[in-house]
Amino acid sequence: MRGLRRLISTGLALLAAISCSTTRVLQDGEYRLARNNVEVFNDNKFNINEIEPYLKQKANSYFIFGWNPFLNVYNWQTGKGNGWDRFVQKIGVAPVVYDPELVESSIENVTNHLEYLGYYGSTVTAGIDVRRKTVKVNYEVKLGKRYPINEIVFDLPEGDIAADFLADTSNMTVKTGDFLSEDALEAESERMSRHLRDCGFYGFTSNYFSYLADTLTVPGAASLEVSINEYTRNETEKDARPFRKFRINDVSITYPKSLKIRENVLRRLNTIRPGDIYSETDINTTYSRMSSLRMFNGINIGMTQVDSSLVDCTIDLSQSKLQGFKINLEASINSTGLFGCLRSCHIITRTYSGEGSG
Repeated sequence: MRGLRRLISTGLALLAAISCSTTRVLQDGEYRLARNNVEVFNDNKFNINEIEPYLKQKANSYFIFGWNPFLNVYNWQTGKGNGWDRFVQKIGVAPVVYDPELVESSIENVTNHLEYLGYYGSTVTAGIDVRRKTVKVNYEVKLGKRYPINEIVFDLPEGDIAADFLADTSNMTVKTGDFLSEDALEAESERMSRHLRDCGFYGFTSNYFSYLADTLTVPGAASLEVSINEYTRNETEKDARPFRKFRINDVSITYPKSLKIRENVLRRLNTIRPGDIYSETDINTTYSRMSSLRMFNGINIGMTQVDSSLVDCTIDLSQSKLQGFKINLEASINSTGLFGCLRSCHIITRTYSGEGSG
């Protein structure tokens, strides 16, 4: 009997929540954004998930048969600003108030993103469906024209960088026949930049690349020129400086004296050697090999330019506590050339004994 009463009480509570308005707290002239709908008319295979993140205003989420009970709870307020109102505000979810200006911003945002993906001249419109105090926004998309790449030419500085670039063109991810897309070009810039850093071009980034697409000479197609400039996109030609290959100069490893490991073990794990051509892969390999020991809660590999073609390497290790945190490390790099770590951790107990062996 007690279980039946509890079930009935729960059912009544749910019915009360369902029957309660989700717009009660809105002011005159305000509407709750109930839903955004996106429809692409001229390509039924286009993934609308490419568009939805670029809508400036998101509706409240629903997770129980299209219903969000916490939205109802928020509307249980009496408007008196008392303890009850503060309580339901805390546990409930406020309705998203429809903002027409954000619809216009969304249209611009989506149009720009479609151009980034390679759809030129797309049109995006929005229809507003108002029912009582709720609004549904229907975004209607007509994808623009796409241009297949019929030719790729290169404009490269003289010297080693041109040879190393051309030696890797068979691995390029942008090829003739592909559709022109800024998204694809940026991804290829990052890939080629990693290759050139592996070839010794310390500090090289995708900002040295520029692209010029000609869609007029051959109707319906694009001729693409890929350039490497000796200055970044944020600089001008007067800032140009020649690219040079770098070699490793000095390599030092620092670690706490209390760390029970032989230095020659660390030296053997290190793949960054004095006199070698600078290579980002060597740095990542060293990082991975040292982190696999699970003895360090910090591994920082710093590169410092000391000459026009030399960099010093400093590997700084900090000891992991025997009882404390297990650190999962991921290599990262920033513009200063410092490789650091991104951490995620959980509590463990670990015991380590003995010295490393060769």
